[in-house]
Amino acid sequence: MLRPLATLCLAAAVLVSAPALADDIKAGSITNSPPMISYASDGTTLQGAIVDLAAAMSKQMGRTIVFESIPFNALIPALQAKRIDITFTMMNDTPEREKLLDFVDFFNLGTMLLIKKGNPDHVESLETLCGKKVSTVQGSTQIKLVDDASAKCKAEGKPAIENLQYAQPSDARLQVQTAHVAAFLGNTPVMIYLARTAGDGTIFDVVRGHEYQPVPLGIGVDKTNTALRDQLQKALDALIANGSYRTILGKHGVESGAVKSATINGGANAKI
Repeated sequence: MLRPLATLCLAAAVLVSAPALADDIKAGSITNSPPMISYASDGTTLQGAIVDLAAAMSKQMGRTIVFESIPFNALIPALQAKRIDITFTMMNDTPEREKLLDFVDFFNLGTMLLIKKGNPDHVESLETLCGKKVSTVQGSTQIKLVDDASAKCKAEGKPAIENLQYAQPSDARLQVQTAHVAAFLGNTPVMIYLARTAGDGTIFDVVRGHEYQPVPLGIGVDKTNTALRDQLQKALDALIANGSYRTILGKHGVESGAVKSATINGGANAKI
């Protein structure tokens, strides 16, 4: 009997403390990036586009993807230590990371600037951040984006950008809300969602017309585990073919990032 998608989501998104079964796929993820993955109001149930994709892929594979909440900069070490089987999160597929992992790409995104409502620091683009403070997530690709922009500031005789790095995206975003930094650099769908929903749209905004670092998001798999990598690719391609992939993305308002196929290591030429 076919079960509704909501039921499947609950099967895939379990408590961090719940033990995984032998045939389950343990997935490490940051869990505070709505609308892609975050906890519901009960504080225990995971929800979002990634969670729904994982549930649908679980059904295709006959194996449940079980999430474990892990800080972003600890995800790859956890995979290398075989504490988890995959990373299924807001992790860009980049040439540097492909040296360590294989990726099954499931989404396309970029980076946008999240700013305080009303834009009190007059942030119009990266170029206007010289001499200001920004926040990023530890281990994220946005760090290099800030470093490059800061170097350009200094080359033009302007003050550098001060980059405050945090383990959790929620902590980095809080710095904008409290006016401690001028902007947070994060992934496009999350930034747009927060600008629209946080405080009913009264807390944040995004800098429109500027999107940086176009790159795919990928499910990270150990390079030695090609069987699991190929199984994930096959499951995702099946969802793309039958239309449920776009339905899931549309449910969360992120269909603009849809991929046409589940490419392996599609970020090899990404300019990050």
